[in-house]
Amino acid sequence: MNLIIKSLVVISTFATMTTSAQIGISPQPNQPPQVTTDCIAQKDLQDIAGHFSQFSNLTGKDFCNDNSQTWHLLSSMMFMKRTAFDANMIKSRDELFSGKFASDWYGYFIGRISDIDVVSNCPNGVVAYVYGFGSTMYVCPAALTDSFSSLDRASVFMHEARHIDGYPHMMCSRGPRAGIQGACDTKISDTGSYAVTVETYAQLAKYAQGLSPALKAYAKSSAVVYADEAFEKPVTINRTEQLMILNENLNFNALNPLTMKVDQLGKSPTAGRIFKRAQHMVLIPTDKNLNARYVFPRGEGEISQSPGDMMTEYNAQPSATKANLVDVHNGAQFTARMYKSSLKFTCDPKSPAVQDVQLPAGIVVAGFIYPNGYDRASKTAQFVSENGEIFDIGCKGTSPYLKLSTTRFDQKYSRMYKVAGLTLGLNSKGELFNVETNRSTLINLNLNSKIIEIAPFQNYEFFD
Repeated sequence: MNLIIKSLVVISTFATMTTSAQIGISPQPNQPPQVTTDCIAQKDLQDIAGHFSQFSNLTGKDFCNDNSQTWHLLSSMMFMKRTAFDANMIKSRDELFSGKFASDWYGYFIGRISDIDVVSNCPNGVVAYVYGFGSTMYVCPAALTDSFSSLDRASVFMHEARHIDGYPHMMCSRGPRAGIQGACDTKISDTGSYAVTVETYAQLAKYAQGLSPALKAYAKSSAVVYADEAFEKPVTINRTEQLMILNENLNFNALNPLTMKVDQLGKSPTAGRIFKRAQHMVLIPTDKNLNARYVFPRGEGEISQSPGDMMTEYNAQPSATKANLVDVHNGAQFTARMYKSSLKFTCDPKSPAVQDVQLPAGIVVAGFIYPNGYDRASKTAQFVSENGEIFDIGCKGTSPYLKLSTTRFDQKYSRMYKVAGLTLGLNSKGELFNVETNRSTLINLNLNSKIIEIAPFQNYEFFD
């Protein structure tokens, strides 16, 4: 059985947009919008039912959004049918986009899949699969809610259709998915199912017409996540590393650590704590009346989807409860939510089980730091207290641990990342330092506003 294991929450991510307002589709000049209402027209439904007879009972009238599993399936197929792309799609100079699957997504899909079966007994993290025989695609409930998206489901549908051509997965031996069966392909040039996943997202990010800038930014990051994590042979991506700096005036800036040049990007919707979810950035607002959301530093706008199950749970809480969450570490197979008095771990990527570990008495946590760089493959992480004490956390097997670290710095830091070979630390005064062994050097950036947050940030030649 060939499984697709969606990347991120331990291994599942992504969320929702199924209509024009939600997925950010807008009309091009002299063109009708790709999706105009929360309904699928009778003619389109008849066309889909002509291939997938299971939907025949719905024909004869428009089918409107009832938030059902059927709606999510049908709206995703409409996304595949209606999304238009630039006429001239040039392949990337690296391995992100070859254009091999760039023509008719819906035609490719229905040429291989003839039936869709919704199943309920799926392993944790699995959203869809096919067998090595037949032409039925099995879809799990996790993919058919407002925690997933038509854009993401299009990628899943293309991925599963590629399996029908005879491309199985393998167990990963390296990287963020090491030890997970069915989570890797050998190399992207084999054009297997994960290559199709990367190509689908890359095509949406670079060439989709009428897709909002925010959704293109989301698709761009998703393409790179799969390219980075789903192949035994590393995928060549032409990129540069930078540090994202958020000022008190809510300006995003990009610092090139090699030149120390700063470029202003876009505006943040609000102040808050930002944590990395692979290549995605997630903002937890300081104002606890606001919800956590994906954030895009170039000012691309916002998308309505929730950034994963942990943040869906967080967003459902009252503001007083939200205030207890301080920070989040998101790894591929290990996550930790930092609260004022405890850490909540997920150590088993095959299980959603959460384990609590109490913080030592008297410790006031400041946040996670990454002096060696943010690494989704790592089973360990570090956090710092407001007094400057550093603690190591992680998972031994499926059991979490917390202990005082031997790591020391010459001053207190609230945030720290290693970017392009430099370790950069932010203190409580909003000052940025180059952190070396037993020495910190102040970096004067003349930003005219206190720095309130930093995070790693990458540019990609193909997209930028």
